[in-house]
Amino acid sequence: MSPRQIDQNTLFEREKELLDAAMLLIKQQGVEGLTMDKLVKQVPFSKGTVYSHFTCKEDLLLGLCNRGMGILGALFMRAGKFEGTTRERIIAIHFAYLLYSRLYPMMFMLVISAKSPGVTEKSSTRNREMHLQLEASLTTGIISIITQALADGECNNPNNLAPEQIAFANWSSAFGTIALLSKDFEQCGIRAQMQSEQALLANVNLMLDGLQWQPLFSAFDYTQTLDRLRIEVFAPEVGLLDAQEQAL
Repeated sequence: MSPRQIDQNTLFEREKELLDAAMLLIKQQGVEGLTMDKLVKQVPFSKGTVYSHFTCKEDLLLGLCNRGMGILGALFMRAGKFEGTTRERIIAIHFAYLLYSRLYPMMFMLVISAKSPGVTEKSSTRNREMHLQLEASLTTGIISIITQALADGECNNPNNLAPEQIAFANWSSAFGTIALLSKDFEQCGIRAQMQSEQALLANVNLMLDGLQWQPLFSAFDYTQTLDRLRIEVFAPEVGLLDAQEQAL
């Protein structure tokens, strides 16, 4: 008798359940408390079934990171379609990243664990390849905006940085700012939310002004851009955040 074939939808739903259970364990016990044995005890699947999806804890962490990158990629795609200047579209990307960090704080911080050599070296080929594909998808949209700004003369780029260098500067600035403001996220207050947005906007504009990216911060009110983003692009996410804060 041949083994029973499992359809792709069943495999997808099973993996989703495993990732959900892993996220709950991390929320309760932290990344250090996550083990494959604990995961097996939390789900209605055999140990062999769990290991057929994720080969080890490191593979599981990379799987969680990949899930987050997929969510972030969808937000970035919407941000990139924002009707505005190239500088406003870059700010839209940053705002999407801030929303992601607030809606999915654990997955936002998991990127540090997932990027460590110990995780990538032990992870499955499937998840490593998926990670590279997702990473490329995330950066492609950003680099395309930067390339357009350079071609149109909107970004003067006085130090002649490559588009990839500019993209990395944007990511590192955004990640550092948001990570350092994580204490504010825990407060979950409207005031803390506004302070986080203002701090991120200030840091982003400082960097973009250094690239002489037009229009300069002194020549345009970018708080209006954030207002438009809240209403025109990210109303569902802003509404979800507001609902979460009101429930606390």
